[in-house]
This record gives sequence, structure tokens and C-alpha cells, in this order.
Amino acid sequence: MGVKVSIYGADKDSDEYNAALKMKSIIQNSVPDSVIGEIVLFASATLFGQVVKDIDLMMIGNLNNYSVNAEFNEPELDGESQNKVNGKVDIQSFCTVIEVKSHDVSGIVRNGTDFYVEYGHGLHCVTLQSNKQKIAAKSYFEKALSFSPFITNIIWFTQVTANDIRGLLESDGGSLTSNVIGADFEFRELMQLLIWQKPPFRTRAGFVFESNYKSCMLNDFQKALMLFSSTKTQMGEMTRKRIEMITNKALGDNALVDANGKVSIYRGRAGTGKTVGLIQTAIRLVDEEQARVIILTYNRALVSDIRRLFALAELPDMFEENCVYVSTMQSYFLHMANGILYDGKMNGTKFLENYEIVLNEMNEFLSDEVAIGLAHETIISDEQLNWDYVLIDEAQDWTNAERDLILKLFEKGKIIVADGGNQFVRRGKVCDWTVIRERNNIKLKYCLRQKENIVSFLNAYSNKAEILGGKILSSNKMPGGKVVIISDDRIVEVHKTEMKKLIDAGNIAYDMLYLVPHSLVERSYGASHFLMIKDFEKEGIFLWDGTNSDNRDGYCVNTDEVRVLQYDSARGLEGWVVVCMDFDVFMEEKEAEYIDGEVNSLLLESSEERKKKYLYNWAMIPLTRAIDTLVITLKNPQSKMASFIKEIADDCEDYVTWM
Repeated sequence: MGVKVSIYGADKDSDEYNAALKMKSIIQNSVPDSVIGEIVLFASATLFGQVVKDIDLMMIGNLNNYSVNAEFNEPELDGESQNKVNGKVDIQSFCTVIEVKSHDVSGIVRNGTDFYVEYGHGLHCVTLQSNKQKIAAKSYFEKALSFSPFITNIIWFTQVTANDIRGLLESDGGSLTSNVIGADFEFRELMQLLIWQKPPFRTRAGFVFESNYKSCMLNDFQKALMLFSSTKTQMGEMTRKRIEMITNKALGDNALVDANGKVSIYRGRAGTGKTVGLIQTAIRLVDEEQARVIILTYNRALVSDIRRLFALAELPDMFEENCVYVSTMQSYFLHMANGILYDGKMNGTKFLENYEIVLNEMNEFLSDEVAIGLAHETIISDEQLNWDYVLIDEAQDWTNAERDLILKLFEKGKIIVADGGNQFVRRGKVCDWTVIRERNNIKLKYCLRQKENIVSFLNAYSNKAEILGGKILSSNKMPGGKVVIISDDRIVEVHKTEMKKLIDAGNIAYDMLYLVPHSLVERSYGASHFLMIKDFEKEGIFLWDGTNSDNRDGYCVNTDEVRVLQYDSARGLEGWVVVCMDFDVFMEEKEAEYIDGEVNSLLLESSEERKKKYLYNWAMIPLTRAIDTLVITLKNPQSKMASFIKEIADDCEDYVTWM
């Protein structure tokens, strides 16, 4: 009967598909006809929802009547000492991620147990890349299937002979154990690499290697790995237009990189296109200069949203030679601190607890050219730090220490900044980027997000709040839009009505965004979740809970789930429909948090004026997220905020519905 080998995914002209064809040929030519089973090869598999998402080749299989003679270390009874065994192993199942590299032997370097390949920008650690893919695959299956098989990882140098591989592995007269294989091999040799990673277990009949599939069949894994393809075909009109916008080659003059060594700074209100401008510029740099570009921001929710967009746009992972990567600045600075000062010994919790102290230490260390030179050597050797350009989003929320680190380590002409003015959410002084004398200011005047009626509502809010200079300029290209104001008890009714309209407009549930105050988030034992999630589910409304700490590093992958996030995470996000839940409670929370004198203000402003401006700035962050429909729920119709909004609604009754 033999082994059935199937190939899925990837363009048939791609290198990954050709690698899958070669692997299929190796399997068919080196596995005896007496073996039965099935092997599935996924070329260019996408782990949708994972930070590391691109897998060149994934191989999953189960076999009967197949065994190999292999070497491995079997733990002895004490569980610690190991007994080296060379014996027959029955191969039953496996799940392996394979990183395919086409470098010849002259472009490969081994350093200890790690393998590096040469790219134009230096050496790239393929071992680190492969290990991160294995971890990402485990996380992916745990979310998609509620469990993961044991996953092994292989590095396949398709242009290197077996003799070359043996030469690379020579060490002190012996040969290192590795997960590396060359161009030509037999399937049993590949199995040996898997067995080194997961020693087989002993049974009465002998040794067995298997990957703990539990009750899952190969078809279950196939369905999980096809999630990206199905999501891409159903991603909705809003996401499709965003992808078209960021990948459009015909960019305007605003996509600026200064060759004369000046920092380029986009300035504009919410919705004027600052983040889009950054992403467009980043993609242009990759396409035209073959650059590596990192986008840094404070907001983790925005990081996740951009990563989802990049995944659907099929932009390459950070381990590729040329790519765009988005990260929080805290994650980047933690990696930098470990590389420059702490030799990898600083963990994330300790880093965040001492964040300002650590950043000040780094700034003090980088006080002269010698120290900066040493830091650059560290950065160049680490592809997670080594970027040609750094693009900074929501720059007004940075601290001076964060700004100064970037200015010390990147050339000014390689820094591009998006500054949203008073849209800050971190406590303390707003970061002043105008201290940089060598800069280009790019003013973005017109609102490109909200439809005109929502812009009119926002301007009415500004007038009612007596905020000078608060007027938003409409682009006059997006007519329509509406505002709906309701009490909490009507949320399900309005949700279902607006969801139908959203779907009829070609969008998906992801394009509806709920923003909630702290009072609607339950916290216990370090975990958190949206308090009303079960109430929504009873009504058939499924939510991706971004208030849940377990979800903060990922993003929504199911097209039928509505996003829920805290108000504090709203900046940079948008939705076709945005629901601001218990908006009056949110504003009361912000009023209670206010500390006079903690944020920048004009010299002659009174305490009351400072407080009014602070609350207005916070109100505008969630109210400027909606494109077509803004829904505001009020917990207490008698509250001060409810009365304030009721007066606006009465003046704007053509497009504001008070329910």
C-alpha cells in the first residue's frame, strides 16, 4: 500500500513548494513499500495569530511498520543520568517544522551549537529562527486544537552536501549532535534528527518514537493550518482596503525619509493617517532599499492589530533579510538592556519594575562615543536589535529617556516619528520631540478615518467642552456616518442591528470594536477578563477578549469574533462600528485618576483649565476610533456626562440618535 504523501499550500513556483516536492521524492524513494501511513507537507505554512508566523515547511505524519536504527540518550531510572543507546526505534508519528535555506557552504557559519547564514546585512541566526518557529507552532496548535503534539525542528540546507554538513559539525575530533541536514539524505537520517530531540520511550516490544497526537487525526492539523487561507478569503472590506492602502506603491509626498540626516516627524490628530504613513514608509523602505525596519509603539493592542494586518498582507517575518517588524518599545528596550548591560540576565518582570532606572543606566552608559561603539557592536550581532530604520508611533507617549536612547543609537536620517500631540495615555510629561534641531515636520491636517457626520459630532463635543483649537478638519471624501447613544440595557438590541449593517457593508465581526472601562474588567490572581463576556455569549455574540491578559500578545484570528479592549488600549485602533461602553463611568475614572501638574500645560492655564483639557484629551481617544458608526452607552442617564452628551445630541439630531 505504501505511504501517501500530500502537499498543501504555497505558490507552486515558490522555493518552499519546490522543497516540499523534493521532500516528497526523498520519502517515496527511501521508505520501504511495506510501510503504510500518511505524511502531509505544508509549504509556506502561516501560523496565523503568532508573532513568528512563517514556516517554510511543516511535516506531519503517522506511520505503521516503519522502524530505524538510531542513537539516543535514554534516561535511567533515577531520571537524571542518561544511558546512551543504539537500537531499533519504531516510528509512529511526528510533527516537524523545517526551515529551508539555499545558501551554499561558504555562506554558513557555526558558532558553538548555533548556525548562522550570511545575508547582506551580516549574519542571521537560523538556529534561533528555527527554535522560535517550534515554539510558535506549539502555541498555535494549543490555541487551535486545545493541545499541541510534541514538535521537533529541522534546518535543511538544500545546497550543501552531506560531507559539508559533517565538516560543519566537526568539533574536538568528534561530531556535534544537531538538527541540521544537507541536500541529499534518506528519510531514516531525518528521523535520527527527530529522535535526538525527543528520545523514544521503552515498551515491551522495544523503543517507540511518537509525537503524542492524542485523539487528533491528520485532518485536524490540516484544518488548523488552513485557518489563514480561510481567514484571508473572509477578511472583510475594511481590512482589504487597509491592506491596499499600506501596500500601494504609489505613495504620496508624506512618505518621507530624509537623506540629509534629519528626523522626519508626522504630526496630526487622531485619524489623520499617521500610523498608515509610517507603515507605508516602512514597506517602501523594504521594497526599494531592501531594508530591515522596526516600528515601535507603547500600545500592545496596536502592536497586535498591525501584526494581524501584516500577516494578512503576507509581509515577511522579522527573521527575513528584508522585513517590517512591529514591537512595543518595552520589549525592544528589554532586549537592548540584556545585550548591552545585563548579559541576558534581566527578566521581563524585573525590567518593568525598574524600567526608568534601567533606561537611565543605559543612557548614562552611552555617554561617550566609545560606549556607543561597543553598543553598536552588540546591536549588529543581534538581528532582534539590528534594524536599518526605526519608526516610532504615538511618539507623544514616549519619555525623554526612551527618546534619547533612540537618538544615541540610530542616525537621525534613519528615524521617522508619528506624533499625536495631546493624545497621551502614560502618566508624566508629554515627550517633546522638538528638541531635535535636525528635523522635518510633516503636518497632517485632514481627518481620513471618520465619516463626516462623526466629525461633526466630535466638533460639537469640542465646542460644548469649550476647547480652543479642537476642531477636526474633514477630508470631505467620506459622507455619512451616525452616532447612537443608549443605556446599557439596550446594548444587545443595538449590537444585532449594527452587526447586520456592518456585514451588509462587506465587513466582518472583527470590524466592530468594544471599548470598556476598568469597572467592566474583573481582575483576580494576576488574570483579567471582560465581566460581561458570558452575557454576550448567551445572546450568540462571540467576543475576542483583549482585556484578558492571556490574549495581549496575540490578536483575533476568528472572523466571527468582536474585539473587546479597555479604553486605555484604544489609541491607534479603529472599527467600522465602535461601541464606547459606560462612557460616563470611563470619564469618571479618568477624573478620579487626574493629578494636577502631572502633565504639560501652558504657563497661564488655571488648575480647572488643565483638568478640563486632560479629560477632553482622554474623551477624544475613544470617540475618534469609529469610521461609520459610533455607539455610546451610558450607565447612569442622570450623570454629568450624560447631560453633557444629551445637549449635543439635541443639537445634532439629524445624525445622532438618543435611545
